[in-house]
Amino acid sequence: MRALLLIALAALTLQAAPAAAAPAPADWTLPRLTVVDRTIKDVDGRTVLLRGVNVNQLNHYADNGTGLPTVMPLDRNDFARMAALGFNVVRLNVAWSKLEPTRGAFDQDYVGRIREAVSDAKAHGLYTVLDMHQDAWGPSVGTPAGEQCPPLTKPGIGWDGAPEWATLTHGWTTCNVGGVREVSPAVARAFQSFYDDEQGVQSHLVETWARLAAEFKSEPAVAGYDLLNEPNPGLRDPVAAADQLGRFYQRAIEAIRRAEAGGFAHLAIFEPSAIWSGFGLDAVPPRHYVSDPLVVFSPHLYSQSITVSSDFPTLEEGFKIAADAAAGYEAPLWTGEWGWWGDAAAADTDRFTDAMNRYRIGGAWWSWTQACGDPHAVRDGNTDKPQENLNRVDCPSGTPLGLLDGVATALSRPYPRAVPGELTEVTAIGFAGKGTGLVEAWCPGAQEPRLRTANLSDVQLSRVDGGWRMTARADGNYSATME
Repeated sequence: MRALLLIALAALTLQAAPAAAAPAPADWTLPRLTVVDRTIKDVDGRTVLLRGVNVNQLNHYADNGTGLPTVMPLDRNDFARMAALGFNVVRLNVAWSKLEPTRGAFDQDYVGRIREAVSDAKAHGLYTVLDMHQDAWGPSVGTPAGEQCPPLTKPGIGWDGAPEWATLTHGWTTCNVGGVREVSPAVARAFQSFYDDEQGVQSHLVETWARLAAEFKSEPAVAGYDLLNEPNPGLRDPVAAADQLGRFYQRAIEAIRRAEAGGFAHLAIFEPSAIWSGFGLDAVPPRHYVSDPLVVFSPHLYSQSITVSSDFPTLEEGFKIAADAAAGYEAPLWTGEWGWWGDAAAADTDRFTDAMNRYRIGGAWWSWTQACGDPHAVRDGNTDKPQENLNRVDCPSGTPLGLLDGVATALSRPYPRAVPGELTEVTAIGFAGKGTGLVEAWCPGAQEPRLRTANLSDVQLSRVDGGWRMTARADGNYSATME
């Protein structure tokens, strides 16, 4: 039996509330979030684990001439199904190219779609992280049909991110090396133009962030803002690239904070460059650029998944490297993307979740669903093959094929969503902590879990779609197992 259970034995009480006749609304609490002692907490002083999934269904991708939808539709049922897996957060990919389609514009219709998604997620007990998503700069950085590429390079495809008017490539080739989207002169040149604020391009994104933050400045269900997804280093060496990225983050955070006047400050989530996703480590922005008290360090932990080397860093080493970097910022660690695909996906997902438990952090799986015309499918030549994200999709028909059962099971494991004070241990079957207040935890499955608790009172189990909501009152050193 795990160490947690041994700790609990001295004060063990066996408690189980009767099951409801039918699944009830989740009724999860979503207080606004903050940072205390390098930990994501809510304003009630509870440690919060944000675990969920990326949603790209509001993103704007290049269609690359396939004639196929680039995203799947998004509706309330998606969030109901996420809640039934025990998720409590969505990382909602939003597109600068949709927010500011023409210079100086701000598309309120698109903001309305974002607002609807936030509301639907909230109604199902899910926080939303608003993620300014980009891959390879933007939809317009694809190689035109018929254009010849230089030797040793191949045509690039369009992805997502910046609007065309903000794409300053200076005519550099859009072809890339080895089919790697980031290894494109045009992508690097566009990013360097951004870092240098040519034609005020960076200033426009900073202002767009301010406008978006103003829309949600009083919304506690918005956990925070992921400032830029997997930014390319541009044309600078790693140290200089990290410095220029840090300067952008500083500008964006300051603009967001001004825009939140009259509301409250949200988490400011920042990433290292895309190199971290490819290699498992990278130079990081200097701390003085991200000194805001609500920053969260958010590398994408793809070690042994999509990283160049399958040997270093290992999954476990990747966690240690990320945790050490977060400690340098005195900030929480949260991974905005992670995932596996293929035959071993379920086992690797279990292994990754074990590591999240050891470090007592959360993260968002990539991704909920992928359409047949998504650039990932185009790049891999899979527009006529099933898309193997968490929700499988037949291609080219676009017919949903249901969940990847093994991966869904691994992602739906029990965990404490919010617990008072300090969370000291998380395992595959339980948790322990120290503090006084309301405990909320998730446990999957149709069968009522058997609870063993210590120093928890008013223990209740409520049947909800996909599993059980556990609540209790903690006082002092507490623990629970859910089997």
